[in-house]
Amino acid sequence: MQEYDEKTVFFNERAERWDEISRHNMAKVELMIRLLNIKPGDRVLDVGTGTGVLLSLLAGFTNPEDITAIDIAEKMIEEAKRKAGDTKITFIHGDALTYPFNPETFDQVICYSVFPHFEDKRGAARRFGELLKPGGLLGILHSDCRDKINHVHIHANHPGIHGIKGDNLPSADMVMNCMKDQGLQAEIMIDTSELYMICARKRWQS
Repeated sequence: MQEYDEKTVFFNERAERWDEISRHNMAKVELMIRLLNIKPGDRVLDVGTGTGVLLSLLAGFTNPEDITAIDIAEKMIEEAKRKAGDTKITFIHGDALTYPFNPETFDQVICYSVFPHFEDKRGAARRFGELLKPGGLLGILHSDCRDKINHVHIHANHPGIHGIKGDNLPSADMVMNCMKDQGLQAEIMIDTSELYMICARKRWQS
């Protein structure tokens, strides 16, 4: 698990400065969250929450106690907790791919600015599909374009970030195909010079 350790080191080392290092266009982030159509009472998993960029927005649509934020880097979780203050959000230091969540737990699984860091993209889509309730939505979101994201990762100059070998954001078609292979139905596909948003819904079961 050397790669996992290196990624954790990368993000832990930068956690306290991450909001300065990684800027987010919050107008675009809010637009994408609104497009997810999160309803009151929806259970939401924020995968790779980082410093909790999404949490205040998510809490505007569903109850804080229905939000779970998970990250492999404990320092990121500490920052997210500090920023969230007194809240009923559940914070987990762990790997969303292996953490023992019960199947069909969440109405929404959101991967904001994290999907490139899953080396096995198809495996990640399968895992998150398993965590969705029937009718639930998986969203892969970025407030920057794919070319810019991949450029940043290629030039990260750190053993935990492999921009060419693994930490890349594939085309919308490739990601959607991963989702469809897991039985998810395409719902939103945006891959432009402004943002990247790929969403698919788990089929309702009879």
